[in-house]
Amino acid sequence: MHPISFQQVARMAEGLLLQGDPAQTIRSVHFDSRSLTEGSLFVAVQGGNRDGHDFLLQAADQGACGALITDESKIPAGLPASFGLILVNDSLRGFQKLSGSYRRQFSFPFVAVTGSNGKTTTKDVIAHVLSQQLATYKTYKNYNNHLGVPYSLLQLQRELEVAVLELGMNHAGEIDLLASLVKPQISVITNISDAHIEHFGTKEKIALAKAELLSHTDPDGMVLLNGDNEYLRKISHLYDGKLLFYSVEGPADIWADEIEPTESGTRFTVHFRTGEHFPVFLSLHGRHNVSNALAAIAIGRHFGLAPETICEALKSVSISGMRFEVSPTAAGGVLINDAYNASPTSMKASIETFAGLFPERKRILVLGDMFELGEDSLKMHSEVGQFIDKYKADFHLLIAIGEASRHLHDAYTGEKRYFPTKEEALESIKALNQPGNAILFKASRGMKFETLVEALKG
Repeated sequence: MHPISFQQVARMAEGLLLQGDPAQTIRSVHFDSRSLTEGSLFVAVQGGNRDGHDFLLQAADQGACGALITDESKIPAGLPASFGLILVNDSLRGFQKLSGSYRRQFSFPFVAVTGSNGKTTTKDVIAHVLSQQLATYKTYKNYNNHLGVPYSLLQLQRELEVAVLELGMNHAGEIDLLASLVKPQISVITNISDAHIEHFGTKEKIALAKAELLSHTDPDGMVLLNGDNEYLRKISHLYDGKLLFYSVEGPADIWADEIEPTESGTRFTVHFRTGEHFPVFLSLHGRHNVSNALAAIAIGRHFGLAPETICEALKSVSISGMRFEVSPTAAGGVLINDAYNASPTSMKASIETFAGLFPERKRILVLGDMFELGEDSLKMHSEVGQFIDKYKADFHLLIAIGEASRHLHDAYTGEKRYFPTKEEALESIKALNQPGNAILFKASRGMKFETLVEALKG
């Protein structure tokens, strides 16, 4: 962040300056005391079993010049008088207000991305394309929630020309809050699927929660929606400005056809409603990633990037880890780590993509439980097993791991094995790490399938 004074922080966070020099300069803001450096402001967030007020002395020792607090009674004895304290009614809300006010100091365009699946990849691809010509900032790491978005906003610098922010949620009202802080000029919603459905009950309710982004998008800006998703078409009327649909299924405002998978990526032709079209090579796998790339292409053209510039960027795009991450092993096999997270929609997309790759290798599926699916969880796992049946000829073996994945295993009629835990499955999977084999790992984040991948790499 660019430096701001302690007095400015108090005003922006709507707080009361209890002690400290109002002219003291703040150079960074952190809610994790371990990240504090000289000139930092510490946010004493309260939640769960942790209370940030317990770390005020540690914050001072690490060079922080002050803190945002909620409870005066928890100010510890021995805290230096020079250590600034700003009192707010709620430290988390004060942190969010501070970030929203800080964001309003910047007049360059903001792009916001949300969706049930694909939002991180779409954010990464958009930022990579725009960075070819513009000084571009994107969400810090994968910080996309009620703490992460404010933290990302507070990293902004004056020399930037565009920012691309990812907004995540698992409850209604979260996108409304995050979008009110970001105030985007351009918004993208990638899709609506079963992810987090246990908190909503229906896909319609998920769509409405994602649609909270639209009312905070500049009416003179632009919204891009995945036209292949029926739920996004149903909410499209909630934005009055320029609206573009993108598609991999047929003509739209921007669409792709002639989609051809290769071992190093995907070829396709992009078309615009205006008649413009050109061939593209994307260094990512799967029709779902072609869909994600269409949003980036449309935004690139909106910012005036030439087709040649966009195409060159898409040849070299890289995305956050554990998202269909392909790597060779010392044993001569290939591992595909797609285990950052999983829902029925993303699981099916990953399976379909894998079925079309590595035709000279034996393809092995290692699939685990999908979480946050509510009362229909077991049914949804069974449906994934039935889905794999359509590609049975493409797969050598399915290994299912986890309590819910027993139903996925039972629904599949091809060669298969079942293990209740990763530990019980490990030796069987290691034995499959051979020359000529390709192994896909896919499960919800809580399964921590990356430990299996690392074990095979080792």
